[in-house]
Amino acid sequence: MIALVDCNSFYCSCERVFAPSTRGRPVIVLSNNDGCAIAFSREAKAIGLGQMCDPYFKLKDTIKEHNIAVFSSNYTLYDDMSKRVMNLLQNYTHELEVYSVDEAFLNLEGHQENYLKLGHKIKSDILRSTGIPVGVGIASTKVLAKVANRIAKNQSGVIVFENEKEIDQALKNFPVKDLWGIGSKSARKLLPLGIRTAWDLKKYNNEKIIQNILTKKGRQIQDELRGISCLEMEEVSNKENIAITRSFSKLISNKNDLKEALASFATKACEKLRAQESTCFEVSIFLQTSFFQNYSPEHNLFATHRFNQSSQDTFKIIQTAHQLLEKIFHADAGYKKAGVILNGIRDQEISQLNFFQTETPDNDKLINVMDKINARFGPQTVKSAACGLNQEWKLIAQHKSKRFTTSWDELPLVY
Repeated sequence: MIALVDCNSFYCSCERVFAPSTRGRPVIVLSNNDGCAIAFSREAKAIGLGQMCDPYFKLKDTIKEHNIAVFSSNYTLYDDMSKRVMNLLQNYTHELEVYSVDEAFLNLEGHQENYLKLGHKIKSDILRSTGIPVGVGIASTKVLAKVANRIAKNQSGVIVFENEKEIDQALKNFPVKDLWGIGSKSARKLLPLGIRTAWDLKKYNNEKIIQNILTKKGRQIQDELRGISCLEMEEVSNKENIAITRSFSKLISNKNDLKEALASFATKACEKLRAQESTCFEVSIFLQTSFFQNYSPEHNLFATHRFNQSSQDTFKIIQTAHQLLEKIFHADAGYKKAGVILNGIRDQEISQLNFFQTETPDNDKLINVMDKINARFGPQTVKSAACGLNQEWKLIAQHKSKRFTTSWDELPLVY
């Protein structure tokens, strides 16, 4: 049996843990620069919100009318809370697949206790230990566990699929477009076959037609609905590329501001690179001008540099990003977005050496000391001066909560 544990309205739930006064109130979380609404609590959805990327300025009257709590994105908090949830889930399985920041599959092989009881135990343990509410779906395959989880969120919070008759009844009421891996576009292709529900797909006999329409993955989903496990548990692999990109709150035309931004993006990318114990061969940067600029020579600008020897050195990658900026920067343009991308990623233990080494080697000792300081005292405690101090380009986040779990200075106070 496989369990899918999915956090309910994860971003909103993280904010509620440290803002108890918002419990029971509608809550929304905004995107970078407070531009659009990207996450909604159940109460917010009940009053008609829930459309991804609704512009914030259009929602202000609704927010005031319904006393909606508004938060800017706080990814530092969300990432830490996610790690806490996943660490708890490891207590219940020998095999955990972290599928996304707010959900994971658990292999329940070896569990002797009642699955329904186990599901409620997982749910209550996470709520007690982190304050995050979750839904738990348990079934014999991943796709059925996904279906069970979705139904669970609207019922008791835990659903177990063991009885074939109960499974079929649930699938008859489950739209095929809501199946994991199907979606609205593929669902429309199935309509001429009379397939409208998950049960219709499960029972459809001409498997060749299903494979022609939905490819091999669609056939696997059909078998998973039949209780035949096709989608194996997967190990979390290292990322093949790491990208840090941001939109600016205003157009940036000053080269020094862009240098600061790229240095900050490169710093975060390198931290992720070292966290997965990897190095990279390529550094790319891109700049994006506003669509509404008539004087801009190009809308998207891109440049790449390949090292002879792979690197994970923040200072070397910042320097490379700045050199690339010199190649593509136009003084008469205003830039709305920029980013740093690391490619050619390799495991640092098997990184190939170059016999004709001409580049400066990584300053491993300095980087290691910086990482240890930042791990102990908080992110960006020590950083390159190239990242700047004032950071005029920094994101707008007028409703951002504190780093309650990752900064000593921002720990919540209990009276």
